[in-house]
Amino acid sequence: MSSFFKSFTYAFNGIKLSLQQRNMKIHVCCAFLAIVFGFILKINLTEWCIILICIGVVLALEIINTAIESFVDLVEPNYHPVAGKIKDLGAGAVLIFSIISALIGIMIFGKYILVLLGYN
Repeated sequence: MSSFFKSFTYAFNGIKLSLQQRNMKIHVCCAFLAIVFGFILKINLTEWCIILICIGVVLALEIINTAIESFVDLVEPNYHPVAGKIKDLGAGAVLIFSIISALIGIMIFGKYILVLLGYN
């Protein structure tokens, strides 16, 4: 059973390590803002689920991308075009889902903001 709990320690260590990365800090700040806006605007349960899924997937993708970049640096410490492509592909995956998540956020929060501004 202790190995079960150790696996959580390793996972939390991975999260802690990811928070040292600039891009992860940006994603966490955006996630925090989305959560704050969700409470302020009183979004419904379905919208909360969508927002939380977007936050979770973006953060998980960023951690996976960081792991890929670290592994590539370990295997190929010097510049290599293939290593660069691998890193770019991982970053591209994060970017695609981040853009989609931002668009989803605009769709969800936008209608509430328009109502607050008097545009029904």
